[in-house]
Amino acid sequence: MKKILFYIILLCSLAVNSAEAAEFVDGRIRLVIHEETGRFSLYYMADIGREEYLPFFFDEDPRTSFISLRVNNRSYRMGDSTFFRTRLGGTAQNPSIIFESTTLTLTQEFSFIRTGTSAQTNGVRISFTITNRSEQSIEGGLRFLIDTNLSEEELPHFTTDRQEISGETILDNTNLDRYWASENTRLGFMGSIGGENLTRPDYILFANWKRLNDVPWKPASIVPGRNFNLQPYSMNDSSVCYYFDPVTITQGSSRTITLALSSRDTAGFDQSSIQGSIVPSVNYERSGIDEELANSIKEDLLILQSMAVRLDSFLFSGIIPEDELAAMELLIYTIKSKYGIP
Repeated sequence: MKKILFYIILLCSLAVNSAEAAEFVDGRIRLVIHEETGRFSLYYMADIGREEYLPFFFDEDPRTSFISLRVNNRSYRMGDSTFFRTRLGGTAQNPSIIFESTTLTLTQEFSFIRTGTSAQTNGVRISFTITNRSEQSIEGGLRFLIDTNLSEEELPHFTTDRQEISGETILDNTNLDRYWASENTRLGFMGSIGGENLTRPDYILFANWKRLNDVPWKPASIVPGRNFNLQPYSMNDSSVCYYFDPVTITQGSSRTITLALSSRDTAGFDQSSIQGSIVPSVNYERSGIDEELANSIKEDLLILQSMAVRLDSFLFSGIIPEDELAAMELLIYTIKSKYGIP
């Protein structure tokens, strides 16, 4: 068993290169954390052969998607507010963005997941933990605005597992929708509404991005069916905003909110599982590896990652069937021989 794990690590080392950003890659997902602004970008490998990543949401300016804290009727936009310092935290498996003030800490932690029908990692689970370090109770809430852009050229702008959304819409916590989705001909993106081990928001608002960006918490009025325009400059600009209303957080205690984002999957997030391995990204042009070899390495890394996930499940149960162990050893031997690894 140790030998299998060793060779998985050894082959993965073929792909290691020095990182120039806070970048984490697992399966088909690339997560980029922008420490200076406290934002993140999320990408999906749409073409494995060409290692082509497409953004799930607007990435030309990552600041257009953000988190706001609502504390005692005052809003703070994370990454912009001078009351909070921003830093990276966590591990390679669970990276995080940490926002700290003298009285509060917000930790935004990422875990890589695979939804029910996906063979590789295709999303992230995000946990927001608000910790009250003050000497009194607070009223603490959170909103998360996502500047979507995949479906802005056609209707409907959004769908859920129960309906189509082509205009301003609010879903409260009594709705039975399990996820929302935004997609075009090349990529589908979905976010959780409810699900096992996920937090159902008090409401989700689908609206023009500028209408949501320009207010500290929520618009003064919501007009169901209103289009996604805000003349004269913000046209056909749709977005999704999660709202978790303030609740009492006592001195020294925390509130945790968890949601998930991934490529679209008709199974939603009901059968999603957390992945346990990180495959580093590769800059083949810099490393001098030719394209044919690069594609071969990428394919074998995905195969090995799937095997590592199966191995994790066996380790959890404590029993590895002999035929599974033999198959893994044969696969490792074949790939070692392919690359001349002793």
